Amino acid sequence: MIYAGPAHDLYQKSLTQGDVEAARMLRRAAELDPDSFEIRFRLAFLYHKMNFREEATREYEATLKLQSCHKKALVNLGNLRSDEHHLQEAASLYSRAIECAPDFYAGYYNLALVDKDRRRSLLEKSLSLKPDHFGSMYLLARTYYLDNPQKGLSMMEKACQLRKEHPGCLRELGELYIEINHPTLAKKHLKRALFLSKHPVERREIRLILQKLDSSKEQGDAS
Repeated sequence: MIYAGPAHDLYQKSLTQGDVEAARMLRRAAELDPDSFEIRFRLAFLYHKMNFREEATREYEATLKLQSCHKKALVNLGNLRSDEHHLQEAASLYSRAIECAPDFYAGYYNLALVDKDRRRSLLEKSLSLKPDHFGSMYLLARTYYLDNPQKGLSMMEKACQLRKEHPGCLRELGELYIEINHPTLAKKHLKRALFLSKHPVERREIRLILQKLDSSKEQGDAS
């Protein structure tokens, strides 16, 4: 809780500023009110957003010293640890987030990213809490596909519907249709992915896939 006073005023004003100026204000607010976990978390979040990873880690840890069950600080610090390939520490932080907030989908989703053995059940739990979460649905579709291609395809279709402008999802959906020998549906999604993609390398790769599809069709027609 931030009590009324100069620190509170700085915190409120920081919400309307750009990231750099907001961080400056929050540093000053933290000096005035060192026991405010809200100020620490907001500062950590801004550092994280600006990719100042050491500073973000420090402020997330400060947040957790003030409020050990701050679910977003636990998950975000876990993400930083995961990015640094400290997967066991990341898993521990995600598990703590789940213990602190069993209804917070992000704990289950992020733990699923580092815990392959429990991935399916964790993603199913995440989706039960947030049915429209793209990341959970996308990853669960890929997980299902390994054992049940039709179920995996159906879920990947749903994931791509959640993010209709996501070329990566559409490309993967197209490639899955290639694997089960549905070239018409594959081309439909790949062409859409090509239209939406802004990345030259990705566009070149999609074009090559489409060319191979056309070549295979021509060879089939010739025979």
